[in-house]
Amino acid sequence: METRVFEKETDGGTAIVVGGGIAGASVCYALSKRKIKTILLESESSPAKQSSGNPIGVVYPFLTKHKTTESEFSYLAYRYFLELWESLELGNKVPHSDGIHFLLETNSAYDRYSNAILSHQIPIDIAFLEKEKYSNLYSLFFPTGKAISPVALTMELLQLAKPETKYNSRLLSWHTIDKDRNDEQDGKLICQTDTETLSANYLFLTQGFQFANDPTLQWIPMKQVRGQIVKIPGSICKNQSSILYGDYITAEINGERVLGASFDEFHLEKEPRIKETIMMWEGLQSHLKNVIVENQTLDVKNFGTRVSYRTQSQDRHPVVGKLPIVSQLDTTVKYQNLFRKNGKPFQIPYYESVGILNGLGSRGLTHALLAGEILVNQVLNKTMKFLDQKNEIPEHIIQSLKPDRFLLRMWKRDQLT
Repeated sequence: METRVFEKETDGGTAIVVGGGIAGASVCYALSKRKIKTILLESESSPAKQSSGNPIGVVYPFLTKHKTTESEFSYLAYRYFLELWESLELGNKVPHSDGIHFLLETNSAYDRYSNAILSHQIPIDIAFLEKEKYSNLYSLFFPTGKAISPVALTMELLQLAKPETKYNSRLLSWHTIDKDRNDEQDGKLICQTDTETLSANYLFLTQGFQFANDPTLQWIPMKQVRGQIVKIPGSICKNQSSILYGDYITAEINGERVLGASFDEFHLEKEPRIKETIMMWEGLQSHLKNVIVENQTLDVKNFGTRVSYRTQSQDRHPVVGKLPIVSQLDTTVKYQNLFRKNGKPFQIPYYESVGILNGLGSRGLTHALLAGEILVNQVLNKTMKFLDQKNEIPEHIIQSLKPDRFLLRMWKRDQLT
């Protein structure tokens, strides 16, 4: 994937980005390339405090046996990540280790991923099948897949973007100003935080599960998901590449590895659960016994643990696009009427200057950079193109990311009131 160019520069303006994780940092970076003054609001005392604050995360694409919009987007996002990694020389600034083995422990898994290579036309420098030596199982190996520090990546993107940062600042409410007023604030947005009132031309909502506090977003079906990871000394295991087997064990970075990760969408307590640490350690012993250094006396209760939360959409696909104005929907238009004579189409009105990037789930590191580019282009009404082929991002991928998809499902089920 080549670097993208844009039709023309914007006329500037000011944008407010809400949320200082990898999603918000990616939007800030995309805005900075267009010379948009940016204010970053983060409710915590520093960026990357939730799932972006985990000590090590992994970057690799989600693939399916045959092409789906989810796998197409994920593969494009992965390639885009690698492109920026090289062009911005992030490898010199972000602690990382290359190489990810995705174990294929069943015949069906082997069938799925061997066919995924063919159906997605993945070149050998991106992924190929090989035996993983500690399990002696076939794996899908991503030679440039990465274990990285999410905190360092987030901080580096913010350093490149240079937004005006406002930490310990929570967005309480926002509204648009009526364009018919014809005053100096014409067409702007007003954002109320817990410390001040701000005005801007654009608003980007990337604040994870805090979206639930915003009445304009509560119709989007997303869940807060609890994850627990275990930090272990790097010397405990032998692997030089990260290995995924349902859970995962990362390569060593700065003398530390991460064993992860649990998944719970029902019980969300903040305290670590020792039983989950034990379960993940036993899982590692079961799947990759040979990766553990022999003759060690280990007390897993002494391993460091971290609990963080990510936001996951109902269909586990990112939510990226302009924000619909649900209060202005014409709910008298029924889906079944489209099949009758003179049936009116269902139109979705938008806040033209408000976008959302949320629901990245467990693949935020892989997906955020491209999602941020797509969102900023939509809100600024620009098109993304490849330099080599001059092709735009396929429209069906753009459509699959939009929050509209949930409204359309509700409309078809006659659930809009």
